[in-house]
Amino acid sequence: MWRILFDAPWPDEADTLQRPASIQAAQRIRAYWRTRGWQLVLGEVVLWVAVVAWEVPHAPAYGFLAGVIALAVVLGLLPPRLTMAGLVGIVLLFMVQGMLIAGLGAVTALSYMVPYTIAGMVLSGRRRLIAQAWCVVVFWVSLVYEVLPTFPQLDPPRYILVSYNILIAAFTFQTLRLLNQLAVELNAETVTAEVRQQSHQFLARVSHELRTPLNSVLGFAKLLRRTDLTDKQAGFLVHVVDEGEHLNRLVSDLLDSAHLSTGKLTLKRAPCDLNAICTTVADEHRPHVPPTVTLALDLTPELPPLDCDRMRVRQALGNLVSNAIKHTRTGTITIRTRQRGAALLASVTDTGPGIPEEQQKLIFVPFVQLDGPGTERRAGVGLGLDIALQLARLHGGNIHLESLPGQGSTFTLELPLPGG
Repeated sequence: MWRILFDAPWPDEADTLQRPASIQAAQRIRAYWRTRGWQLVLGEVVLWVAVVAWEVPHAPAYGFLAGVIALAVVLGLLPPRLTMAGLVGIVLLFMVQGMLIAGLGAVTALSYMVPYTIAGMVLSGRRRLIAQAWCVVVFWVSLVYEVLPTFPQLDPPRYILVSYNILIAAFTFQTLRLLNQLAVELNAETVTAEVRQQSHQFLARVSHELRTPLNSVLGFAKLLRRTDLTDKQAGFLVHVVDEGEHLNRLVSDLLDSAHLSTGKLTLKRAPCDLNAICTTVADEHRPHVPPTVTLALDLTPELPPLDCDRMRVRQALGNLVSNAIKHTRTGTITIRTRQRGAALLASVTDTGPGIPEEQQKLIFVPFVQLDGPGTERRAGVGLGLDIALQLARLHGGNIHLESLPGQGSTFTLELPLPGG
C-alpha cells in the first residue's frame, strides 16, 4: 500500500539479470566507470577552480568536495567481490556533497538511481536488497535534509549552484541511459540464447524420433532389392532409397548441430593421419563430382599425426568438399594439406563463383544458404559449414575462408598438433 501510495523507488522484488548476463553487466559498467568517471571529477575540479577564482567564501570546502567525488569514482572501480561496499560508499559520499551544499539535495537524491540500478543489475539476493535499500533510505534522507537542514551549509552563488546541478544531472542521465541500453541488450541476448537452446533441444528430439522410422523405411526398401522386380519398379526403388539416404543425412546434420550447440557432443581422440583422412574423403565424394569438374589431391608427405576424432575430422572435411561440389560447375576442386607451425592445415579450393566479402560472415550461420550471381538453390538446410566450423573449434582449431567473386573459394581447416 505504502509503495503504491508514494510511487517511489523501492528494492526490486527479484534479480534484474541472470547470472551470466550479470557478470557481463559488471564488466561493462566497470569499463564505463573507468572511461567516464573522470569527467565528473574534472567537472568538480573546474567548479572548485571557479570558486577560488571568484573568491567565493569557504573555497577549501569545495576542494574537499571534489576529493569526495574523486574517492566515489575510485570506489566504483573496486573488484567484483567488493561491489556492494563500493556502491554503499558511493551513495554515502554523494550524500555528503548534497548535504554540504544548499540547493543540491534534490538532484543528488536523483543521482542515487545510478547505484540503485547498478545494484539491481550486478548484485543478487541479500546483497542486492541491502544495497538498494540503502539507496532508498539515503534518497529520502537527502530530500528531507534539503528542506530541514540540521547543520550549516555552503551557500554558493547561483551560477555555481546551477553548474553543480547541471554536472550531476548530466552525469546521472548519461549513466542511466547506458544502464538502460545495457539491460535491454543483455536481456535480449539471454532470451535469444534460451530460445536457441530450446530450439536445438526440440530439433534433437524431433530428429531422434524421425531417425527410427526412417531407418526402418530404408531397411525395408533395401530388402526389396533382393526380390524380383520389374525394371520400372527397380527404378522407383532406387529413387526411394536415394531420397531416404538424403533425408537420413539431413536428420544426422540436425542432430549433430543440436548436440554441438548444447555441448553434448564429445570427441573420441586418437592419433590420426590427416593425409589418409583426406584421401578417404576424396574417394567418398568422387562419385558425386560432375564430369566437368576434377577432384584433385595435393598432400604434403610425412605430416605428424593429429590427436583428433577421426570420424569428426572426416565429417568436417567432407562438409567442406561437399560444399565445393555443390557450387563448382566446371574446373577443379583441390584438397591440400600442409603444416604451419604447431598446426596442420587441410584446405579445399574450388573454382566456383566465389563469395562476396559482405556475405562471408553469413556463410557459417546455421540454416543460411546464400543466393547470388553464379549460385543456385541447392538441396540441404544450410548446416554443413556450421557443423564443420563447430567441429573444428571443438578440436581447438578453426576454419578460415578466402574468397573473391569470380575466382573461387578456399576453406582451410586448421587443427592443432598435440602439445601445440
